Amino acid sequence: MTDRQGLNSTEKAVLETVNTNRGISRKKIAELLRLSPGMITNVSKNLIQEKYMFEGDRISGGIGRKEILLYSNADKFRFLGLDIGGYRIRFAIADNTLKILHEDQFLVAELREAEDKVDALIQKIESFVQKAGIPMASIDAIGIGITGITDLAQKTILNIPNAPGWDRLDIVNRFGQRFHMPVFLDEGGRTMALLEKKLGGAKHITDFIAAEVGHGIAAGIYINDSILRGVNNTAGLLGHITADPNGRRCRCGNYGCLENIVTYPILQREYKKRSGRDGAIAEALQQNDETALDVCTGAGQAFGIALSNVVNLFNPSTIFIGGAMFKDLPILFEETKRTILLRGNRFSTSSLTLEHTTFLEKQGVLGALCLAQTSFIHQHL
Repeated sequence: MTDRQGLNSTEKAVLETVNTNRGISRKKIAELLRLSPGMITNVSKNLIQEKYMFEGDRISGGIGRKEILLYSNADKFRFLGLDIGGYRIRFAIADNTLKILHEDQFLVAELREAEDKVDALIQKIESFVQKAGIPMASIDAIGIGITGITDLAQKTILNIPNAPGWDRLDIVNRFGQRFHMPVFLDEGGRTMALLEKKLGGAKHITDFIAAEVGHGIAAGIYINDSILRGVNNTAGLLGHITADPNGRRCRCGNYGCLENIVTYPILQREYKKRSGRDGAIAEALQQNDETALDVCTGAGQAFGIALSNVVNLFNPSTIFIGGAMFKDLPILFEETKRTILLRGNRFSTSSLTLEHTTFLEKQGVLGALCLAQTSFIHQHL
């Protein structure tokens, strides 16, 4: 992959800084990395010669001075990202700037009858890549984010609560053997938080939470500029916080999990149950339907209570919330925000902000791609 034995730590730091800033001067890199301008000049010269980056626009750097911006070389690497949820699986191929070149998706239910889930996924990937017209050999690494639990070594899918049959799958080793490239796996909430940190609104934030809600809930937590994992690699299981001890049983085996209260299909089902109507809750909400308002308000309160507890425990400066339901049901976002401020400790919430995730419906698959790129730089260059 490289013209030398490998990149040193300074070169990797400079390369990642250029990748995540998309147009940055040598002076700014030196400031961010706290290195001398001379060192940055030498390092960038080497990286340009080896086509990791290139010089682009000139901008004003002061009186009579122009600074040249450095950009990542989009053609240097390609990455494949998989966002595996309990309901849907998304694929995407991206260039080295993480611009998506091709993407597709299919329902997890399509693999329900497959005895070997990993082999079935491999076949889906090969079909996707062939359809995209991109040689598999031109892809440099694969990133996988799952709405579930991985082992400590991040090699095996231990469990996806909303997808029966996805237990103890040795996905990293088998993908590596089949595709002959590095493969990286992590929980989807963490990959989305990584993306927010590298390319989104959390770039300059050290303590934040990224949460995605759809058919399930995924969350990633950054504390002191590091991702929180926990002793068994299960930190961030926001969807399986007990929100109603008398609630119905969750697929994880517990009762009253948050996922059984605030996810999109649960809200739709609750609306139908209360109203007796089959219409979409989003359409009913647009018409100010009282039942739809009540269902969304209750869900926002439950989500806000859960997040207020997380706020009290970890004191983040920002919570990023994503998922189509917050676009389709905007009252959910507002009620979640109101409840957090109401329920959270006033000292913990005094400077707290609530934002939408930067990349909206692309957050999951772009997070997987970001995992592939970031891990590839640190482990294989």
